[in-house]
Amino acid sequence: MLDGTAWAQATVVQAPIGGHSLLLPNRVVCGPASEGWTVGEDSRSVRPPRAGSERVGQPVTLQVAPAASGCSGTQETLTLVATGAFPEVEPASVLLAADEGRLELRGRGLAGAQVFWPGPTRDARMEHETCLNTGPSETPQPCVLPVRRGVPADVPLFLLPAGARFGEGVLTFNASGRRLESSELQLRPSRVILSSVLPGVPALDLSTGEGRLALPHPEAISSVDCGPARCELNEGGVSVRAVPGLVTSLGLRVRLVPRVFVARGEALDSSASTVLQLLHCPVELVSGPPLRSAEDMRVVVRVDPRCASEARTFHWRANGEPAGVTQVVREEEATFVLLRVGRLGADRLTLTATRSEVDPTVIATTAADTVTAPYPRASLQLPGFGKIDFIPTNREADLSVASPGERARLVPLSVEGAYSVRNDQGRFRVRGDENNSGFVPLRFGYRVEGLPQALRSVDLAVVYERTQRALREASVPAQLSASAESEEPLIEFLCADKDGNPQRIHPGKPTRIPFDARDSCRIIIHRERLKPEDGLQEIILEVEVTSASGSAREAARVNERMVLQPGGEPRTFWLKNVLEQFDRIVVRVSHIVDESRYLLAAPSSRASMPSVQWSATVEGSRLRLYATATIPSGLYRLNQPTGQLTLNFGLLSRLTLLDEHGKEGLLGLELGLMGVGLVQTGGLLNDYPPTLAAVAGLGIRVPLGGGSTGGQAALSIHAWGAYEFREAYFIKLPDGSIGREVGRWALIFGPSISLGNIGMNL
Repeated sequence: MLDGTAWAQATVVQAPIGGHSLLLPNRVVCGPASEGWTVGEDSRSVRPPRAGSERVGQPVTLQVAPAASGCSGTQETLTLVATGAFPEVEPASVLLAADEGRLELRGRGLAGAQVFWPGPTRDARMEHETCLNTGPSETPQPCVLPVRRGVPADVPLFLLPAGARFGEGVLTFNASGRRLESSELQLRPSRVILSSVLPGVPALDLSTGEGRLALPHPEAISSVDCGPARCELNEGGVSVRAVPGLVTSLGLRVRLVPRVFVARGEALDSSASTVLQLLHCPVELVSGPPLRSAEDMRVVVRVDPRCASEARTFHWRANGEPAGVTQVVREEEATFVLLRVGRLGADRLTLTATRSEVDPTVIATTAADTVTAPYPRASLQLPGFGKIDFIPTNREADLSVASPGERARLVPLSVEGAYSVRNDQGRFRVRGDENNSGFVPLRFGYRVEGLPQALRSVDLAVVYERTQRALREASVPAQLSASAESEEPLIEFLCADKDGNPQRIHPGKPTRIPFDARDSCRIIIHRERLKPEDGLQEIILEVEVTSASGSAREAARVNERMVLQPGGEPRTFWLKNVLEQFDRIVVRVSHIVDESRYLLAAPSSRASMPSVQWSATVEGSRLRLYATATIPSGLYRLNQPTGQLTLNFGLLSRLTLLDEHGKEGLLGLELGLMGVGLVQTGGLLNDYPPTLAAVAGLGIRVPLGGGSTGGQAALSIHAWGAYEFREAYFIKLPDGSIGREVGRWALIFGPSISLGNIGMNL
């Protein structure tokens, strides 16, 4: 039977597979169970599964209520856990090596068995380990488990079967259905072996008249004896009083509690002893925890004023190795000693001071646990361009580093031949050596706050970041044209003016150049104006020349990709194949979008990278005279005899105005020879003879495709006066007789298709 208090606090009930039924007092099970658990007929008892190793550790949730009438609205649950069989342990086999972190035991049914013990703090969760399947369960088998190193010698250990839980609210039953108390689950070692029960530094500070000695395992000590002095056990160690004044050392002997031993090689002792050096010069490590695996580690020790005058003559050792005195600083009544202890590999640093190398008497000592050296988390940033992952060699980058912890900070250090660091009003700026390349990690000095003013700038250790950073130029897209920062453009487009003097073509502003100056145009790239901090510039130069008709002059095309390096002579590109009036020149220079070369402030910077474009047109006359072949599709003769002239063909000369771009005007004067009426198709002019006519008049011409020269076709409409070169032609009267002779002058009107444009600008 369970007592009411235990049941009220229970949330988990566990019992081994095949065990007897468990009565649930003052509770009714609401509903069936699963995973092999069965509910009694009266709904007041449950029974574990009869078999099935796969059900070990599987939780089953039951709804329960104080009475059957409360099942409909109950929210109370109970978790059932089926465990394996309880193991049988040989009591004499249980051994705990507390400092080595090892637990040994031997017994039957240990496969899956669990050992629980408290965590390192009161609020910590229980720690546990599980025995593996070590062999047949019929014969005793060993089990070796790791435990936390340095656990107390009297640490409570609890042994539970496979799949079991341990903690508050867990009720554990054996196979017969009897509840087991925590004391019945406890595993008691027959032997506890400790590596040490005495302090690592055999020294006792008596500067205050009473000494206190901390012990690694005070719970393992049953009694203590220190000869002529008075020693008492207290929490955490030993208090020493009444030490004779002329004594410089003191013997200490401790006896251990039963079943606890200290290892001395292969032997085990139930007592331990040492000789304590009595210290009358208190020292304190004030530079914080020493760093493990850091380069050139230093520490600051505060020496009591009573022995401050001798601090410079002390001989110091760090973990038994000589430690050099780097600096001694006095501030008010205290004296601070800066010691170089080098690279530390141990988990603890012990400093001892003696009066001389020949006198081994220890006069001061202190110790502290070491911590792993921090790994710097640093970032480099170029103002206006964001973070970078390399060290620029042509400009400074802002360097920031995260704090390594309380009271500590990391200060970037220069590395000769690799990079330099400058402190600009509290902001660190780094720049790589322009004569070097390769990869290098950033180097930092470890400093601690709260030290005397003279020691605040001392690097107590040197640490490096984990990543290797490249040393290279930072390429920033430079402005190609004149800007607010510089009136001298990086790239110029020059052509001669009408007097032959070079004139600068302004970007984005259409410019007209004299026809005679068309061969004077050139592009000048001023590499000497490129700033070193802008780095290498990768650009593409494009030149296109098109005629007035819009056709490209391929021989004049330039498409060249180049890399510009700061310094050097200007580079000149002369334009070629600018041949005719109204030729249009377009020059474009732009940066090549390459994120591996350029630093871009944002993704949108791709579209806003500096570029420049010039446009110039060769001047020409405003009149054009040219010849063209024309095929009128249907001319109409306006005077008698009137009618349509079906097939016509001829050559025309045309005089027309040109606009500023060399485009032909719609209206023009026309003069030419035309064969008219070459085919008779009936009508009034059925017998009108084919004739050659000289024509003159006006025409409206619309080019097809927007051009105006070369082989360009056009649609035209004409109004001509014509003189016909033909034989005499008489009008036939309705009665068949011959009327008057038709004159050789005529007015002709009609559309045509014309081909060709061969001529000149006047």
